[in-house]
Amino acid sequence: MNRSAAVPLVSVIVPNYNHAPFLPERFASIRNQTFQDFELIVLDDASTDASLPVIRSELADFPYQLIENECNSGSPCSQWLKGILQARGRYLWIAESDDSCSPDFLANRLHCMQQGASLSYCRSRPIDELSQSIPGITYWPDNFDAHQWKVDFSMPSDQFCKHYLINANMIPNASAAIIERNTALNCLSIRNSLQSFRSVGDWLFWMHYLLSSNGLVSFSQAEDSWYRYHLSTTRTISGSKQKEICQVQEFDRVVSLITKHPSLKQQTSWPQRALNPGWDWIYIQSIHRLQPNLFERLSALYLRGPLALALPMRLICSDRLRRYYFPSAYSWINRWQTFKANFKHSLKLQLHSIGDPKK
Repeated sequence: MNRSAAVPLVSVIVPNYNHAPFLPERFASIRNQTFQDFELIVLDDASTDASLPVIRSELADFPYQLIENECNSGSPCSQWLKGILQARGRYLWIAESDDSCSPDFLANRLHCMQQGASLSYCRSRPIDELSQSIPGITYWPDNFDAHQWKVDFSMPSDQFCKHYLINANMIPNASAAIIERNTALNCLSIRNSLQSFRSVGDWLFWMHYLLSSNGLVSFSQAEDSWYRYHLSTTRTISGSKQKEICQVQEFDRVVSLITKHPSLKQQTSWPQRALNPGWDWIYIQSIHRLQPNLFERLSALYLRGPLALALPMRLICSDRLRRYYFPSAYSWINRWQTFKANFKHSLKLQLHSIGDPKK
């Protein structure tokens, strides 16, 4: 469908692959925004379900541009970049096709962008296939700082990268963020790297984007964005061991690319980065899922470079890692420590009793 000749303020990019059941709600959440000066760009990555008929049906009375891939790209960021190149708006919203949001999402994020932010995002609420809230799921950044993402804040983009983003993807849901198109175009310079990732390219995208900008990262603790957990999302899929190994290797590769960025490589040495407790999540969330044997746990066969070399030291230093990797030994260590503490306490009481003249 032809787009309006007027240049919109925002370009809404919806990358889709086999999310036909969720597209009606996604499009409704976009169309019902209180802010309406936007264009809609839909990209279908060779879906094998009913996505294309649903797209055409749901948007029959709404202007949009549809870009269809003949073959599946296998890379979410590849679709992001394609949408960015087609966009005309000053700001971009990458609205993932299975997510949803409140009607005020755009208006609230744009207010922050117009106050000097180069990226504005909000806390996200998990929902299930029926769009019901899912209790008990931790917001990913809370694993790294239990307080920072519970309040609104603004921070220079380079400081956000150096203090937080270098250790993990603290912008876990693209649908919750608004960015600037001109700055996003800088990510085309690492297009080949971004297209080579199936699951962690967004982390590299955010890092490169923010280090190319001079603005602020603005965060709101209001849950205006809702991200969906379902059987076909990359958040919940657990494939073969070989697929899990490939994902761990992707984490290892993206860590190498991020920490070698010219703006970050002078901050700390490789040993300091590798021994930073902030990397423990890679071992716990990725390697532990593979259920490695004892030798694999000690040698980190699936990692390369400083992260692998640091694993023995991290196991010595990190109580959290020991608990995950050696639960049986950890249990016995706890029992031994408890026994020693109780024994010392009992001995002190006996000595005190012997030395008390009233006894």
